Amino acid sequence: MKIAIIGAAGVRTPLLIHGLAEASRKLRISELAFWDTDSERLKPMGRVSAAMANRSGLGARLNVCSNPEQAIADASYVITSVRAGGIEARVKDENIALAHGLVGQETVGAGGFACAMRNLAVMLEYARLIERAAPRATVVNFTNPVGIISQGLLNHSALNIVGVCDTPLETFESIATALGTDPFQLEFDYLGLNHLGWVRGVRDRDNADLLPQILSSAELIQKCYRHALFPAEFIQQLRLLPTEYLYFYYFPDAAYRNTKRSGQSRGQAISLMNQDLFRKLAQAPEAELIDIYENYLRERNASYFSIEATSGERRKEGQALYSQFSGYERIATLVLQALHSDSTIPIPLTVRNNGALEDLDKNDAVELPCEVSRAGIKPRKVGRAPAAVRSLLLQVKEYERLTVRASVDRSNEAALAALETNPLVGRREIAGAVLSEYVQAFGDQMHLQPFSAS
Repeated sequence: MKIAIIGAAGVRTPLLIHGLAEASRKLRISELAFWDTDSERLKPMGRVSAAMANRSGLGARLNVCSNPEQAIADASYVITSVRAGGIEARVKDENIALAHGLVGQETVGAGGFACAMRNLAVMLEYARLIERAAPRATVVNFTNPVGIISQGLLNHSALNIVGVCDTPLETFESIATALGTDPFQLEFDYLGLNHLGWVRGVRDRDNADLLPQILSSAELIQKCYRHALFPAEFIQQLRLLPTEYLYFYYFPDAAYRNTKRSGQSRGQAISLMNQDLFRKLAQAPEAELIDIYENYLRERNASYFSIEATSGERRKEGQALYSQFSGYERIATLVLQALHSDSTIPIPLTVRNNGALEDLDKNDAVELPCEVSRAGIKPRKVGRAPAAVRSLLLQVKEYERLTVRASVDRSNEAALAALETNPLVGRREIAGAVLSEYVQAFGDQMHLQPFSAS
């Protein structure tokens, strides 16, 4: 089996190799083909990946390819993790939003819109290539924003695509940890969109719903989240457990103030971490590569959500680097293993709705628990969204549809409408101003005509 990794210069590629090494004990992976437009960054990531493969016992051949066609040709799976413009583009996305008093984040709000406009256009180009070179391949997409990218590819390509994100599984694991329970022993009733999801039930092996127990205890609620993102009273009124990205929607002013007070966005912090990582890797002998990389992961994990929630004042130290239940590499490994299993495995994934979430259209991309096996991927029917979140769900989905239309049609009108619809932007004058700045900052990468806010 050949697996192509598009965007292999990303800093999480060695993590993926760690997960695939475990999967290779059940799957016969013969080749991992790497491709990235950034050949300079691909070299050190290739070195760390090779070291990780050697340590983890991955017998597959690692092949750094000179063009995407070579990487994709005859692949059974194509794993995509693309960031058009690199980390520098993320920094601009977030800082332009912050300059207008908006949440500065890479996947939601104005920054998420700019990221989507660049990445979807690139992913649609890769889609045409995959359709020609590996038409039977399953595409496992990590490219952000996963919901919008999936919406675009599901409806404007012939790819067999599934969107993956580690946020739901990490949420489930945090809930299980708060309960002092093995997450493998629980079933989670979950629904929503990528980075806009809610847990509305937690059942144990006896089919008892444990959510009321959590909601009755402020202490348990706080244990479900790092940095106490949501006040206990708020969660008790909502009667649901939102994933952490709902913090930006429910408390945007706090996220904005904390980021401004910290003096840097998350993108800027990651950029500095990456610079330090690649500087150290360039000087390191083979024996030190994994230690350097894992220290980088520890720093990145410890500082996650620290800026937005605490102005960088608090961190979450001592987290395990590798989990058997959640994590970037774990979600990809689960999908691949499940697709080669005769029995179904429940995994939260971004897929075509097909009536599973009754509030949305059948062709919308939704993030739902799916039954995954050799027979394919089937989203679990979840009925209607709870009334407390339905209007937000519908508004964000309409924003996602408009963003896809703006990218596919290269429509300034749809782009402006998307930003006006986005609940973290809203007002037309601000939408016009940030759109103008993004087009100025990124030019042709936005795939729009020059735009004036006046």
